[in-house]
Amino acid sequence: MSAHRRIAIIGNGGGGKTTLARLLGERHALPVHHVDSIQYLSGMAVRDEEETRAILDELARGDAWVLDGFGPFDVLERRFERATAILFVDFPLWRHTWWCTKRQVAALRRPRAELPEGCSEAGLRATLRLFRILGRVHLRLRPRLLELFARPDLRPRVHRVRTLAQWRRVAEAGLGGFPEP
Repeated sequence: MSAHRRIAIIGNGGGGKTTLARLLGERHALPVHHVDSIQYLSGMAVRDEEETRAILDELARGDAWVLDGFGPFDVLERRFERATAILFVDFPLWRHTWWCTKRQVAALRRPRAELPEGCSEAGLRATLRLFRILGRVHLRLRPRLLELFARPDLRPRVHRVRTLAQWRRVAEAGLGGFPEP
């Protein structure tokens, strides 16, 4: 059995978190949960924040999972405290923007599989909203994450992916292909 039983994946949009979550879930035989599929309801309606908090906290209390995405920061911090491994996808902003652009074009043909039924991110309004979120995550949340990951109790569990080569190694070999932090 893998030592990695609770894997948290975090990072800005378009960094391949969902793909890594699926691959790591398969590799370690873990259930995979996407925060987007919890935060959003059919038609891109936003779930009540307290209900979202309760669901995410309940999942994090479980014994085995891969959880990708944000959610409220206090809930995220509790998830990290429970995680046996934290994968921080931290590309330069230009890569997140480029990969999000490609994702938005793909959404014109087919919505992301991890979104609830009836959700679509296609269109100019959704794309502009996404680009604003990318900037906000990079400027406001990324520094908070870096500060949080400097904590002595979390630092040994954080695997920071900053290059495409590192991303590919994790995709191909799982966390075993990633150098120790």
